[in-house]
Amino acid sequence: MWLRWRQVWCWWTQRSGRGNFYRKSLILVLCITSLPTAIIGYTSYITGRAHIEKEIMRNHDALLKKTMDRMNDNLAQLELAATQWSLDSRMDARLRDMNLNDEYNTTQNLYRFLGVMKGAYPLIDQAQLYLDRQEPIIISDNEGIVPIKNEQERVTFHTLMNQKRGVFWWDSLPKANAKTYSNTVALVQKLPNVGEPYGALILYLNKEKLVQMVEEMTTDNNGASFLMAKDGHIIVSQKTVNEEQAQLEAAIHESVIGRTAESDSYILERKGQSYSVAYGQFTRTGTLWKYVTATSLSQLTAPVEFMSSSMLSIGGLGLLIAILLSWVASKRIYRPIVRLANVIKDHKTTQESQEDELAFIEREWKHLSQESRALELKLDQAYPALRSAFLLQLVQGHFYSLSESELRGRMENFDWQTESKWFALLLVQITGFAKEDGRFLESEEQLVTFAAANIAQEMVRTRNQSAEVINFQDMTVGILLSYPMDRTKQQAKDELYLLADDLGHTISALLKMQTAVGMGRLTPQVLDLPQLLSLLRSAIRYRDLKADHQVLDLEEMLPNANEDLNYPFALEKELMQAIRMGQSEQSLSLIESFVQELVRQSNKEKQLQEGVMQVLGSMLHTMLETGFNPHHLFEGYNLYEQLNQLREPEQMVRFFRQKVISPYIERLNEYQDIHMKRLVERVTERIQERFMNSDISLEECADAFHTTSYALSKAFKQINGMNFIDYLISLRMEKAKKLLIGTDLKVNEIAEQIGYQPSYFIRLFRKYEDMTPGQYRDKLK
Repeated sequence: MWLRWRQVWCWWTQRSGRGNFYRKSLILVLCITSLPTAIIGYTSYITGRAHIEKEIMRNHDALLKKTMDRMNDNLAQLELAATQWSLDSRMDARLRDMNLNDEYNTTQNLYRFLGVMKGAYPLIDQAQLYLDRQEPIIISDNEGIVPIKNEQERVTFHTLMNQKRGVFWWDSLPKANAKTYSNTVALVQKLPNVGEPYGALILYLNKEKLVQMVEEMTTDNNGASFLMAKDGHIIVSQKTVNEEQAQLEAAIHESVIGRTAESDSYILERKGQSYSVAYGQFTRTGTLWKYVTATSLSQLTAPVEFMSSSMLSIGGLGLLIAILLSWVASKRIYRPIVRLANVIKDHKTTQESQEDELAFIEREWKHLSQESRALELKLDQAYPALRSAFLLQLVQGHFYSLSESELRGRMENFDWQTESKWFALLLVQITGFAKEDGRFLESEEQLVTFAAANIAQEMVRTRNQSAEVINFQDMTVGILLSYPMDRTKQQAKDELYLLADDLGHTISALLKMQTAVGMGRLTPQVLDLPQLLSLLRSAIRYRDLKADHQVLDLEEMLPNANEDLNYPFALEKELMQAIRMGQSEQSLSLIESFVQELVRQSNKEKQLQEGVMQVLGSMLHTMLETGFNPHHLFEGYNLYEQLNQLREPEQMVRFFRQKVISPYIERLNEYQDIHMKRLVERVTERIQERFMNSDISLEECADAFHTTSYALSKAFKQINGMNFIDYLISLRMEKAKKLLIGTDLKVNEIAEQIGYQPSYFIRLFRKYEDMTPGQYRDKLK
């Protein structure tokens, strides 16, 4: 017998085409599913009706809470969206008196804006803008500008303006000039939210969507669900198909009205039937709503009782079903394992492999780990180049927007100790190609610089100093050094001078070139390094043309360089950057700080006058770089002559603010607004034309219109009211719904047509519609 079973096992192993893991998991799941069959039958048989009703009531309460939370979240999101929309620049107070029939662009923008609101949330049936004028009007994206002629409707809409809240719900608001009278739940957002209102943004809810939300709690056709107001009248209820269901709804409504608790669940007996009734209330912006649902207990418990009594008698059939389910479950358990194995094998099938899949994945994982360590080794080898690149950008001033602590943090990431340190900078310049005994040609500048950098690196390494050599690739080499603060400044300065002298002598001797070494002052601030480099480049021009090597001490050449710099270069750089970026408040603040710093450092009128003249020239140069002609911008006025007549610092600050910065910022903002609106309109047209292509993206559109993705994303959000990806997804989802309803294409084909991978499309569709594409098609077809 055992031999026979062994032969069957071997035959199945060879014919199944799967690994050992699949067969073991199938046997395990079979054992697990067979045993619960008997346990479930016995447990169901001894479970009484009272216990079942209790569980149903508990589940009913839990489902009611989830449904109410979901409804509450949807309404809260809608309130938040309405508040954000009301703050849009298109909803300003000019609409109060504007003749919209003459303002075509404004009216069209309002139509599009209302259309975007309507499409942003499926719960919105219609978005309208009410303007409370002497002749009130309603603006709608599909009906245009509609005057309110009915006196009763005028009174009703005017009543909205008298509400104390800026945003509120109205559960019986009619639509203006509607052919058939019907009250609709609407969200009203007064404009503006605070102050004297001139109108209101009205979002009418889709009644079918509300009914669908109410029906979510109804688990059978014999139950009832509805939403009622504080005064007891029913706002929305599920569709009643017969008179009996309508009577049941009325009975439940009457029983709930008589209860004082905010939320409760109870059993309602009616015509020999038991119903589990649960209700709860929630408040939105001062409006109290109560959600009620009822489920037939008799219908729910009848199948359970029948199954409990019959399950023991059909145990054999249940066992066969368990076997079938075990086979299905083992396949589902095996599916991710084989997919992972196939991915590791570069999508090669594992049908002929008899190896345990987990053992194979473990072996391949170890192989990938070895490759990962090899990549880490390569990264470690590239680490010195990354460190040098960072320091090059640091001393050149590319990180001026970072604070001192941020710069120190980045330096510490590159293993540079910055705590309690003096920082110093040496600049080595190599010249002398024209010397008769020179080793290099004029075309070998990079080679000379590279050789000098290597010599400097070797020298600081032999001295065990904390230093980094920076190759500027322009016949100059920088050396950044640090000294502990427990040394005196003079000790560090002497050691730095010996290094500079030795460095100049060695490079000159080895390369047969003239060498000048600029030595900067010691500073505790990393932010001072770019300024030190600029001063060293200027100071090194005073080298002796006949000397083979020399050291130029910046503090000896400029005695006041250590403490008394009379021009705030860092503030000027920040000011120019703020002007270039169009930052009005920061520019106005920085020019005041700049003038105050000039007064603090020099305290002399002549030096103050020279400083402000210098910064005025820098401003005009920056404006010219951004594309504005200063002569046209300031209408030909001689700004230098006007500034030269001022003597008081306060007058100078006021001059820069009123005569220079404010006109430029105003003209820049006007240009950017017009440019960005046109850009977003063109991008929107491009999306509508090409949204079905998979290659369309924010970066692709930014490249197509020669802008940055950050600027385009910010402008798109500001003008269209939603970000780029949400707008693209909404277009694709609408197209997908049309294809699902109007064609017989497969879901995979529809996903490819709108530019998505099938699995991602299904996941995205479920997220936005709370159902799969197949369920959506079955529901609407």
